[in-house]
Amino acid sequence: MNRLHPVVNFIYFAVVLGCSMMLMHPVCLAISFVAAFCYTIQMFGYRNARKGLGGMAGVMVVAAILNPAFSHQGVTTICYLPGGNALTLESICYGIAAAFMLGATLMWFRCISEILTADKIVYLFGKVFPVLSMILSMVLGFIPKMQRKLKEIRCTESVREKGWTQEDYPEKGWIRTEIHLVHRGIQNVSLLITWALQDSVDMADSMKGRGYGLPGRTAYTTFRFTKWDRMVLSGILVMFVYIVIGGLQGGLEWEYYPVTGGRGMNLYSVSLYVVYGLMCFLPVGIELRERLTYSQGRVRA
Repeated sequence: MNRLHPVVNFIYFAVVLGCSMMLMHPVCLAISFVAAFCYTIQMFGYRNARKGLGGMAGVMVVAAILNPAFSHQGVTTICYLPGGNALTLESICYGIAAAFMLGATLMWFRCISEILTADKIVYLFGKVFPVLSMILSMVLGFIPKMQRKLKEIRCTESVREKGWTQEDYPEKGWIRTEIHLVHRGIQNVSLLITWALQDSVDMADSMKGRGYGLPGRTAYTTFRFTKWDRMVLSGILVMFVYIVIGGLQGGLEWEYYPVTGGRGMNLYSVSLYVVYGLMCFLPVGIELRERLTYSQGRVRA
């Protein structure tokens, strides 16, 4: 997906996010969740991806628990809570569905942050919303920069403290205790804020030197809308239109309240699931195609 045109990337992720949040059918939720999970693993690798996946799993568990605790709709009562409210099967099912929808959305957003970089956002919205695009690009670029800088500060601090004795610590008699850890944390944050302010000043001077905001200023871009981009965009739009038509005709209908259930499975609904699966797994297939092309090129070389 990185090699596709920014317009194609933006339209695809807008479509997938919209469908992931609007389609609450269990099959659609499962497809979106599995596709987002596979693409996250494929993009970041298992080791890097599992850090964010652990926090996401915690959020999903909390969401699944909170809904039946506060929502008591439904006709199938399982038991009564200590407060006298009913715990219904429908509220549990909706809580689980909402948790998977939230998990899929978070994973898609993580992939978006990797694909839609700052230069692509400026390219997409620079002419229409120049101020907004600049703010978004700076925020999206600044957060990972601050994370890398904080990691660098921590590594430098740990190397500097190697071989220290008790007399070397600012707090006499305390070696790696809470007081020293708090002192070191405050010092690291202070260094990070100082660096961020200096970096902002340097960026402002650089933008002024390059004529940002002057009338008639043009911007150079390396993005070209190729035949492959047209093919991918056409496929995305065709699949999206087919899913929208199927949803309007009730092919993806599913209700959680007052009774959990939906329209029975038939050939038309199965075709909708297949098309939705192809659309969600599209970036996984494109990434596999690019890797296969790259490996074949290396073998020939």
